[in-house]
Amino acid sequence: MKKIVPDPPTASVFYASIQPDLYPPDALAHASELLRGVSATLEQHCRTHTGEPGTHLLINAGHCTDTARGLVEHVFHRLQARQEATA
Repeated sequence: MKKIVPDPPTASVFYASIQPDLYPPDALAHASELLRGVSATLEQHCRTHTGEPGTHLLINAGHCTDTARGLVEHVFHRLQARQEATA
């Protein structure tokens, strides 16, 4: 007898899993974009809720996110410069 409903997938891959063969500059570019999104979300929230308690904590989180993004982009550009020098 033929099965009408297929078996469910045996292993689900977590949507935020990191592929082991991900090229490092691509990973840095993706991380930079994720941090940009977090920063934009925090900024929008802080503008919408100006003066509310706890907003200063989110402003600090936004500053930390911007700093982390700057560090990621610095490493990305250094890797690119190194690749161009060896090419």
